[in-house]
Amino acid sequence: MGRNAPPSSGDAINSMIQVPYLSTERLEELEREGVSGVDLCGNGVLIVPGRLYVKSTGAPNRYRDSRPLSNPYRGRSAMVARMLLQQPKWESLSDLARGLEAAGASLSLPQVSKAVQALAEDLMVSKNGGVIALADPLRLLDKLASQWRKPRILGRRIVRLSPGLDWAGALSTSPMLKWAVTGESSITRYAIFSQGGPRRIAVTNLALASTFLGGETESVPNFGDIELLETDEPGYFFGNETDTQGIRWANRLQAWLEIQSGDARQRNAADDLREQILKCANE
Repeated sequence: MGRNAPPSSGDAINSMIQVPYLSTERLEELEREGVSGVDLCGNGVLIVPGRLYVKSTGAPNRYRDSRPLSNPYRGRSAMVARMLLQQPKWESLSDLARGLEAAGASLSLPQVSKAVQALAEDLMVSKNGGVIALADPLRLLDKLASQWRKPRILGRRIVRLSPGLDWAGALSTSPMLKWAVTGESSITRYAIFSQGGPRRIAVTNLALASTFLGGETESVPNFGDIELLETDEPGYFFGNETDTQGIRWANRLQAWLEIQSGDARQRNAADDLREQILKCANE
């Protein structure tokens, strides 16, 4: 336990959070933000700038169910964070869970609750009564980006379509198949960007999608109209925007995540998307 006053910070405020468990990483984050926090296990940090600094660490988590998520910024659980960036305030946990379901996320109410709790422990969201509100959109966006990994592709097929085929309608034939244009191929919907090659479509079942589309398999990418990518990554199929032609586009956040670490042209487009995302999150 230390009792030496840390460097003073004019931005620090005398606020405190209390949660079941604070890891060493969370305590360090609280220190950087100048926020006091204590848990029910004996860990904590108390900060009064220029007057008091008390820190206790090392006590094990006695409330394992309080933070069951290994990472709320990846996989299905990350859809909660993504939804909060699209709509930063929800009147209740049930409303948030219904919003997630409508957007295509397969999460139970307890799973949503655990994700919200994890985000609250990370100071990403605030909870006041039943209201859930995004507290730090910029940091949340950066966290999602740092945790982003290219999803595994289980199979792929480049297709030359029959002339005049309504490919979006064909892929929508069965509710058993999830599909959407990837974020990389959705950039032109949101930003000025030119790109070549076949349009990439994420699908949950390559064989089923191929059956609906027909067409000819191409070995040369530039000769194809569509490239099908089989994947189980939930982000591809979450919060899609459907246009008047029935095409399911990746939303801005998915597009940004896919291109924010790409080449120079993609990074320039990503800057535009980032501003759009933060504008929505701050409204």
